[in-house]
Amino acid sequence: MTTQPASSRPFPNRWVNLALVVLLSALAGVAILPAYLGGQWPWQATPQVAQIDELRSLQTNGIELPGWQLTVAEPIAINRQTWTLAEYRATPSTASTAPVQQFGLLLHPQPWHSNQPQLEWLDLAGAQNWRIEGRRRLQAGSVTARFFRAWGDGQSFAVVQWYALPKGGHPSPGHWFWANQWSQLTRRTLTPWVAVTVLLPMEPLGAIADYQPLATDLTALIQQQLQATTLR
Repeated sequence: MTTQPASSRPFPNRWVNLALVVLLSALAGVAILPAYLGGQWPWQATPQVAQIDELRSLQTNGIELPGWQLTVAEPIAINRQTWTLAEYRATPSTASTAPVQQFGLLLHPQPWHSNQPQLEWLDLAGAQNWRIEGRRRLQAGSVTARFFRAWGDGQSFAVVQWYALPKGGHPSPGHWFWANQWSQLTRRTLTPWVAVTVLLPMEPLGAIADYQPLATDLTALIQQQLQATTLR
């Protein structure tokens, strides 16, 4: 096998790396220059989550969803973490079109400024003894979510999971990490997050594709309500 002469390679690796460093430095400089000119140095105070009070309220009260009646909202412990379990029943305006008349919603709002998302999905699946199949991605507006069938203890669910952020959502903690880095650079605040799990009861042998339209609508609705009330 022959190799290309070094002189004919368009960009040696060291020049590519140098260009990336210069670009990132320039972006960081543009982001924080206004703070420097105003005498507000980023290291003078530890960044915090501006919405911490709203996150605590969400943990206690859950959220209202248009077209659905909130019947239960209570805290539950899952692997030493506090989640809020909310149950909803379809109102007359949605009952005729929804494939299910009730569903469950599990929320784990960021407990404190220093808490980071840590794949809470694993704790939840383990606590419920779920067997999982049919994994796929679900896209609902600005949200990319996990979508799959889970069953255990005689119950089957179509499940949707994502981390809700102020400008969308994603099931990977890495998505929050980069949003959080940019938030600290530009606004000297931390990016809040809420772990969301939607549970749609389904027949044991039902086709998960039949529940995808409702799952998509609920994902968009929940994200919209969280951004309006908690993640502003």
